[in-house]
Amino acid sequence: MVESPERNAPLSASREDYLADIYRIQAVGQSVNTGEVAQRLGVSAASTSAMFKRLAQEGLVHYESYNGVWLTKNGERAASHIVRRHRVIERFLTDMLGIGWERVDEFANRMEHAFPDEVVEAIERLLGDPDTCPHGYPIPGLDGETAALAGLPAETLAAGDHAVIRRVDETDPELLLHLRERGLMPGKAIAVVAVNQVDGTRTLRTGDGTLVVGQRIARSLFVDRVVDDA
Repeated sequence: MVESPERNAPLSASREDYLADIYRIQAVGQSVNTGEVAQRLGVSAASTSAMFKRLAQEGLVHYESYNGVWLTKNGERAASHIVRRHRVIERFLTDMLGIGWERVDEFANRMEHAFPDEVVEAIERLLGDPDTCPHGYPIPGLDGETAALAGLPAETLAAGDHAVIRRVDETDPELLLHLRERGLMPGKAIAVVAVNQVDGTRTLRTGDGTLVVGQRIARSLFVDRVVDDA
């Protein structure tokens, strides 16, 4: 467990879960509100508000009832450590154990609270110090520093554009299964063959063939556009 900077005592698993989700939401540039965190954790809004108040008392977040919550410096340091453990464990589960990336979040949530830091660091070395989790999100360093999120939504691509997938929306297991079954994963090169201006669907070409994706998929893929210098 991570130690609370204010109390110099281990944080509870539930506190770690809240801090990690606040961190993830902030990282994608969104404001953090009670409803979204409650939905992610499967708890009531009242329980979430009560936890926000406790975390604020402990110096880990700033909380305003109508303006949401955001991490303090101490909270960000603690949260990055939790997220680092989670993403390293996810990488281990996919790369070493072959577990589908749509399932690893659930397993990592259970394991991250129990694994000592030395075990996580050993796993990281075994994996060759990966830069990202399976879904393409950066693994924070031991110093708490995290690389900027890569990619723009694929819905910004036009017909004729080429790109490489850098990360995907990691919040929906059903969506992740759908993407995995179609090979739409970080590192995959794609080309936009056509864009349907009526319904927003896109025809993509990959090394595996051609497929049509809807707007939801296009918003869930974050890509780097490849510029042809020729």
